[in-house]
Formats: sequence, structure tokens, C-alpha cells
Amino acid sequence: MKIVAPVTLIVLLLVAATGCRESNDDRLVEMAQEHAARQAEQNRRMAESHKQLVEGSRQLVESDARAREELVVLQHDLRADQAEIGHQRDQLEAERRQIAEQRYRDPLVAAAIANVGLVLACLLPLIVVVYVLWAVGRSRQSDDAVTELLVEELISDQPRLLPPTSSSVPALGCEPAADQCPDGSHGHAQPLG
Repeated sequence: MKIVAPVTLIVLLLVAATGCRESNDDRLVEMAQEHAARQAEQNRRMAESHKQLVEGSRQLVESDARAREELVVLQHDLRADQAEIGHQRDQLEAERRQIAEQRYRDPLVAAAIANVGLVLACLLPLIVVVYVLWAVGRSRQSDDAVTELLVEELISDQPRLLPPTSSSVPALGCEPAADQCPDGSHGHAQPLG
């Protein structure tokens, strides 16, 4: 562009110098004018091209700046995603450890429960035997008391629990037979219960 301006100036000076002589060579003048017009058109086109180049460069710089900003945002998002993935991986690892501990502990607990159940199953008959023996011991004491009460009732003249005996009804435990019962009749006494 700087070279074009001096050439145009020289051409104009030649045209002016030729015009000052007032020569009849109009053709030279016309060529100089055409050349000057073409040079001006080229200068105008070059100025437009330069303007477009500057505009394109500006847009390129702006788009590059936007791309860099987007890249920074994407990198930030990527780091956030990586941090989230790391956090989830840590949670997954903790859950895996917990499951491994549970897998180790569950069979031990199940074996302990089975062993306790087996011991209880073995002890159950012994507990039943101890209870029966204890109940028999208690029932002997109460049986002794009942037996004593019944003996007193049977030997007393005035029974409190049993109805009085009449002469028509044979005594309890006596059978009419040839042998004599304790009340004077004949019979064999049958033991109670």
C-alpha cells in the first residue's frame, strides 16, 4: 500500500507535466488517467481487503478467546466430574470393605447360633428331667399332706370331708366277704389309689 501511493503520485505528476505542455497526445493522458483510476480502484480494494482482514483477525481473536474460556470451563467441569468420580469410588470401596467384613462375620454368627441351638437342644431333655424330678419332689410333699389328711379323715369318728357312713352302705374299701372288715364286717381292705 505504501509502494502504490508513490507510483500514483509519479503518474499524476507525469500527467500534470504532460498537460502543462499542452501536447496533442491525449492518448497518453487518457492512459495515465485510466492507470490512476485503476490504481485508485486497486487501492480501494486493498483497503477493503485490509479492512476485511482486520475484521477477520478480530473475529478470530474473539473466537479464540471464547474457545479458551470454554476450554477453561470444560476443564473446570472435568475436574469437578473427576472429583465426583473419586468420591463415588471411595464410597464404593467403603461399601466393598463393609460387605467383605459382613461376609466374614455372617458365617461366624450363623455357626455360633447353630452351636447355641445344638447346646440348647441337648440341654432340653436334661432340663425336662430336672423339672420332672423337682415336680415329683414337690408332689411328694403335697401327696404326704393329702395322704395324712385322708388318713385322719378315715380314722376320725366325725369326718369333715367324707359323708358319714351308714349301716346300709358298706365302708369304703371293704368288700362283703367272709373275712371281717375293720368296722366289724368281713372283707378285705383295698388300698386307695
